[in-house]
Amino acid sequence: MLTKDETVNIAASHAEEEFLCSEAVLMALAECLGVESKLIPRIATGFGAGVGREGEVCGALSGAVMGLGLKFGRDVPGFTVDGRRPYWYATELAKGFKELHGHLRCRDLLGLDLTDPEDYRNYSKRSLWGTKCRGLITSATELAYDLLEKADSE
Repeated sequence: MLTKDETVNIAASHAEEEFLCSEAVLMALAECLGVESKLIPRIATGFGAGVGREGEVCGALSGAVMGLGLKFGRDVPGFTVDGRRPYWYATELAKGFKELHGHLRCRDLLGLDLTDPEDYRNYSKRSLWGTKCRGLITSATELAYDLLEKADSE
């Protein structure tokens, strides 16, 4: 497994390459875990900007949930680890993300509705991709990494 700093730097690098928030985080976590698939980042594309720029669940958070699913997701219905709900990792991640940022939804995090043309212009004008979204990419990746590390130490 890569280090936390390496994983975060990979996510930041993918964001710099203009991958979407959801793609950048998933790609970094997949690399961290040594998972290769031609479905990555494709599977994350539609989650960008809160699912197709609808401003719902933050794309970086969605990418982190998918990335954690590579490690903790199940292949068989009914399968649980230690009696936990099968999506425990998503619950923990969302809780930590909300504690850090106050919200889970893209439009709440940005204070803008990206489906509104004026708000979208403001998003671009204020360079929120660089000033806000990149920070969300970093924190989602860090939180996911912490859950991976915690699970490995248990």
